[in-house]
Amino acid sequence: MSLKRTVSFLLAMVILGSVFTVMPAKAAETQVISGCVISGVSNASSEATEEVGETLVTVKESEVPMASAEKLLADQKIEEAKNAKKEKKIAEETKESEKNYEKALRLLAAIVYCEAGGQCYAGRLAVAAVVMNRVESDGYPNTIKGVLWQPYQFGPIRQGKMARELKYYDQGLYKYPERKGSLQAAKDILAGIYTVEYNGQTIDLKKYHNFNGHLSDAKIRISGHDFA
Repeated sequence: MSLKRTVSFLLAMVILGSVFTVMPAKAAETQVISGCVISGVSNASSEATEEVGETLVTVKESEVPMASAEKLLADQKIEEAKNAKKEKKIAEETKESEKNYEKALRLLAAIVYCEAGGQCYAGRLAVAAVVMNRVESDGYPNTIKGVLWQPYQFGPIRQGKMARELKYYDQGLYKYPERKGSLQAAKDILAGIYTVEYNGQTIDLKKYHNFNGHLSDAKIRISGHDFA
């Protein structure tokens, strides 16, 4: 082959090679969503990616945002205010209940001493029981004071003895032995003790609404009183 023909052949080969060569495409940008590589550059997710070595790792943001410190403090203050209000109400109710108890104890102790001060414990408790049974009955006033001051029911009220004993109570005399038993009977009946032992019998005092030195319809006699 002549030199001229050789040069022409080589030139033709170079031209053909440039025509059929496949150019590499520009690599598309990629991103990772939930661990999967997809093409494109838009990122609609709140997730971010971090490169660890040669691996792309997805880092998720919290799905539920944490409450701000200000909101937590505000909620706490609201809860504390509610609790303080409840505690105040309970304290007021407790104070009122204690006040009512002291009033009831004062009246009961005085009437027990007036009616049965010299009797045994069973006799004193029975008198206190009659008063409370009347308070709880529909046929009588629903307060201790109302029951005691009901007309023509309790002699010591009319005779002035009750007023004198209330003064003694206020002076602290019911802490001494002479009247201490009457105070204890009043405390016990307010605590719901309506059962007493007397002459070998267990007596339920809940059923009695009347007492006197002598009653024609008496059901039982305890110490110096008949009860019906």
